[in-house]
Amino acid sequence: MDCFTFGTILYFMVGLAPTAGYYFTFMGVIVTFSVLMNEFLFTFATIAKTKADVQVIAACLVLFFILFCGFIIPPNVIPNYFVWIYWYNPLAWGYRALLINEYRSSFYSMAEGDQILKFIGFVDGNGNPMGREWILYGVIYMLCHICLTLLLSALCLSKIRVSSNSGAAGDEVVFTEESADETQSFRISFKPVTLTFENICYDVTSSKGKEELRLLHNVNGAFQAGHMCALMGSSGAGKTTLMDVIAMRKTSGTIQGEVRLNGYLQDENIFRRCSGYVEQFDVQTPQLTVRETVLFSARLRLDERKVNSEAEKERFCDHVLKTLELTTISDRLVGSEEEGGLTFEQRKRLSIAVELAASPSILFLDEPTTGLDARSALLVVKLLRKIADQGRTICATIHQPSSAVFDLFVRTLIRFDSVVFLSALTVIVVINKDDLLLLKKGGRVVFFGELGEQSNAMINYFEERGASRIDIGDNPANWMLREIESKDNAKDPADEYEHSSFFAALQRQLVEVKQSLVPSLEVTYASRFACSAETRQRLMNKRLQTIYWRSPAYNRARLMVCIIIAFILGAVFVTNRTPDVFTESDMRARLSITFLSFIIIGILSITSVLPVMLKIRDVFYRHRAAGMLENISLGWALGTAEKCVRTFRYYSNTEGGRLLGAYDTSILNVFLLRTFLRVLVSGSMTTAQILASVFIGLNNFFSGLIVRPQFMTGLFDFTYWITPGHYVYEGLVITQFNGDRRPVAAVDNSEFFDHLGCTESNITDSCVGTVEEYVDMFFGGRFTEGHLVQDILVLAFFLVGARVLTFCSLKYFNFSDN
Repeated sequence: MDCFTFGTILYFMVGLAPTAGYYFTFMGVIVTFSVLMNEFLFTFATIAKTKADVQVIAACLVLFFILFCGFIIPPNVIPNYFVWIYWYNPLAWGYRALLINEYRSSFYSMAEGDQILKFIGFVDGNGNPMGREWILYGVIYMLCHICLTLLLSALCLSKIRVSSNSGAAGDEVVFTEESADETQSFRISFKPVTLTFENICYDVTSSKGKEELRLLHNVNGAFQAGHMCALMGSSGAGKTTLMDVIAMRKTSGTIQGEVRLNGYLQDENIFRRCSGYVEQFDVQTPQLTVRETVLFSARLRLDERKVNSEAEKERFCDHVLKTLELTTISDRLVGSEEEGGLTFEQRKRLSIAVELAASPSILFLDEPTTGLDARSALLVVKLLRKIADQGRTICATIHQPSSAVFDLFVRTLIRFDSVVFLSALTVIVVINKDDLLLLKKGGRVVFFGELGEQSNAMINYFEERGASRIDIGDNPANWMLREIESKDNAKDPADEYEHSSFFAALQRQLVEVKQSLVPSLEVTYASRFACSAETRQRLMNKRLQTIYWRSPAYNRARLMVCIIIAFILGAVFVTNRTPDVFTESDMRARLSITFLSFIIIGILSITSVLPVMLKIRDVFYRHRAAGMLENISLGWALGTAEKCVRTFRYYSNTEGGRLLGAYDTSILNVFLLRTFLRVLVSGSMTTAQILASVFIGLNNFFSGLIVRPQFMTGLFDFTYWITPGHYVYEGLVITQFNGDRRPVAAVDNSEFFDHLGCTESNITDSCVGTVEEYVDMFFGGRFTEGHLVQDILVLAFFLVGARVLTFCSLKYFNFSDN
């Protein structure tokens, strides 16, 4: 469908031969080539290890196909040692078929068609212009190529298995007890916090209309210091929503109610500094080690006024690693699903360690045991118990598993002093001093309070209100969820709770907390951030430089590809660098190579930078939500991380001044493209790629080569002036060819022939002009030396504007799930 839409619009807007036969031939070639490229790139996807590898391969293939298809370099100019690429190139066969379909149509005479095809170099081995039979040859070749790539793909899938070097199933964890002196020496002081919330409501606008939907209804509760509180309920009850609202992670919707810390109203900056939030699927930086990840959090989140030495922060980091049983893997890279690294359970513990490194008073966890096996779930639960025993407030959403999953693990019941955890994948049943907040669908509370010994308090509460008696051996978690969702209930469990002694006790506690404020318990900080702006910037710069240095797919592949491309582009002319007389084909090829030399850098930037930038952006969202950084730190770090970028190209007949001018202009282009890409990184990889493709497309079509400046009139004239590639291309062409007096021989009756005022009757020798005259003719006098300073200033303006947009997008946009 996309091929037919694109092809139809292009065919008739350009004004190609308006006959059904020629139109359907055009569409047939377009569709066949599209299928060919899909299958061809799929073959590489079967053997490439990562998405970044496939993207780099695709960029290189596109370059070679475009370079040797007959458009950039006319076929009669391609060197003999590269001509095999031309005859293999599927794009060359498709492009040749489209040209012949047009110029061998009934709208051109035989003589006109011969002259055009001969002028652009599409001739057979005898020097005769190609006929319509070459359309059939092209289609047959592309169909054969498709069959070949299908066979290769099947062979690769059957013989090659690309898998990541993921971590082991789990490292051997040995729990160790710490002496009181050892624990005290490593502990960073924090203020215990009892968090209370009253009448919390959360409304969102329906996706199907303007109707307001209430997801949370007057929710009340209290999370006490040293306690673990589980938020439970059936799917859609609002567990994560409630925790996100309390933790100030919601960026949309309408929130009502109040949250207090030790009786004092919640302040955004203070709350972000005294709390930690572990997401269900947390995002970490693959290129850093476990210790570097935790230490970065400690350096940015531990108050410089209390912990002012680097040695103390490192000791506390090591203490956190020991607490979370990560010491044995502290030097291991975090890695990713594609390239391997930590196991899922290790990532869970790392996410907890990153938040614990801030020495928070309150720790929120979204389904910390979901996706873990029995052993891993027990490990995580025990670690949370150790953290709560330090006096920190723990709040975790717990998702109810299926009965089959619970039956598999119910036998491994573990008792820790005053708390019992059932080792199901995603169920934690807490007794004695730990609490349960139970929600029903619609976001209403049906129970809040201590569970009691073997959940007796909760069981008695529901049985007294008409619930069926729990069977011996039944899981209390499963039982209570069945009861609150049962259709046999005569009364609404939420209404029953609001008339219960549990609710009355909670209301008394909420009133008491507000009335008995203790100034010494108020959580305060002297500043919004834990460390100075200079420290944040220095740490962020170092972090990004480390990320770039440890990204071989991003750096080494990009460098090697640039070197290869530079030699390939230069090798096209290496045997004919300084001919005595240039032909028009020679000049078109050199102008095309100059254009391709900066366009391909843009394509490589897109294919290489997008995966890295998306990961950096997602991690930044988490850092910003935690109160670690602001947009300025990341914005400047992005600008300095690639300060050593260098681009090398081979230009024929370049003098020192020309090379310097071309280099300066191309470097501006590189940084401009990369800065634009940072702005374009939006919602998802797909969206970013679409937007980046639009940006590259504008540069391709309106920079001055494919559509020359003198032909951009009317509605499309403005596109020429707003396209950054126009200023880059003009700068490169002017610095290379301005004042070049080398001779160029004009082809009889060509545009250059007429520009020189030559006629068949007034010349005896060949009609010859200069390189400078050819460039002036080719661009209609629009590329002039006087524009060079303007080009640099406009590119600098684009660069500054893109940088400003980067800062603004990092500050005001948030594409996280909240």
